Amino acid sequence: MTTEQRLDYLYKEYVRLNEKAEEYIKSAFEDFKLMGVIGATIALWKPVVDVIILANPRIDYSGLLFLGFLSLLLIIAVIGFWNLVKQSFIIFFADNLQGYEEEIRKELKERDSSKVFNLNLEKEIKLIDSYRMTFRAFLGFFSLVTTLVPFVILCYVNLSYAIAYVAIALSTFAIYFRVLKKATARYISK
Repeated sequence: MTTEQRLDYLYKEYVRLNEKAEEYIKSAFEDFKLMGVIGATIALWKPVVDVIILANPRIDYSGLLFLGFLSLLLIIAVIGFWNLVKQSFIIFFADNLQGYEEEIRKELKERDSSKVFNLNLEKEIKLIDSYRMTFRAFLGFFSLVTTLVPFVILCYVNLSYAIAYVAIALSTFAIYFRVLKKATARYISK
């Protein structure tokens, strides 16, 4: 294989991997939008239950409220964990892209300090720090709202449901954050 053929091959594979990474990134952001919509639905769940109870007063109000909040929490958790799987693929592609970039730079006889084909995430400290801060703030605020709003509402209705909900929510978010930290330790954790 000639140098030109090798460079062409490396570049085509680099483009393919980059396109795959972009697909996963777009999909991951779509998941966050969906989580936001479901999170907003939590605030609307109590008025929906109020209407359902007006239509059929024999339904257990507190049980329906609890099951609705719990269902929304579990949907959010499934979307969140699926998003972690996507983030793992994004990290996998980024790692592979770095290898192809190194080989392309060698073929082009570029120096290591060259900005040509340089997706070196270890060197992008400002970007990673900014991402880490905003992502943590988003997840922290999101988990706080999706835990506290239903908890406070359930406290007024049925304390045992409120305690059960907060225990399940805190456990779910604790597991999520632990998996997130391990899955992205190379790029997010310090």
